[in-house]
Amino acid sequence: MRLWECLPQEISARLRSLADVREIRLRNNRPIRVNVGGQWYTIGTKGLLKSDENGLLLDEECDSIVRRACNNSVYAYEKMLAKGFFTLEDGSRIGVCGQTAGACEMVFRKYTSLCIRIPHRVALVDEQTFEQCQRGNIVVIGPPGSGKTTFLRDLATKLARRYNVLVVDERGEFFYDDNLSNASDCDVLTWCGKSYAFEVGIRAMSPQWIVCDELAIDDKVHLRATLDSGVNIACSVHGNNREEFEDKFGVSAMFTTIVLLDGKHLKPRIITQN
Repeated sequence: MRLWECLPQEISARLRSLADVREIRLRNNRPIRVNVGGQWYTIGTKGLLKSDENGLLLDEECDSIVRRACNNSVYAYEKMLAKGFFTLEDGSRIGVCGQTAGACEMVFRKYTSLCIRIPHRVALVDEQTFEQCQRGNIVVIGPPGSGKTTFLRDLATKLARRYNVLVVDERGEFFYDDNLSNASDCDVLTWCGKSYAFEVGIRAMSPQWIVCDELAIDDKVHLRATLDSGVNIACSVHGNNREEFEDKFGVSAMFTTIVLLDGKHLKPRIITQN
């Protein structure tokens, strides 16, 4: 299922007419908000608005949108939904929020809010950036929606022209269709956790580089072991600067290159260490 097929027809038509839609916020009985080109707007009956006043309201639609997105088989997507999101076949990621089942917090009784992030095929790694990045381990730091996955996808594709690259695509966002995957020359573990990839994937595929998205604190042990194994890593974390990354993980000195993204500018800031 693709994003525009999941949304109510009127909303889909309005959003599809906009260029550079990056994120959509849907909340039951609230105005529809959309990020266009890095700026937030409310959808109005005659175009984009700067405030919620006179904004187009979403009815009690979040449940039905989720059902359509899951091809009317929510149970088939239970594992993904339990993590708070699922990915559509066009790469759009839908984060979900609502009323949980109480005793089982991973099961939703009702969906009331949706955060939809739309992937973009943007070349963020120019020749100069690539030459800096291939010198050693890389961490991409930025807030949510700043382009971390887009940067890593572009980097992985370029690295694979020279090296054996293993991509850990936990959420199906890196290479969300066959055209992207086939053109990348990467080995891709889709819907696979980092712990498995760092342990089994390295032995099975003998990569020179591992590329993965959004490190969590629980990945710290596997991250250190991989960094000590001779395999280069390109990864991303949520944050605003190197200091935040160091405070959380304590391994910034093991990265040759730090890439900072702020979501406002396409040009990344590169810090070369060592």
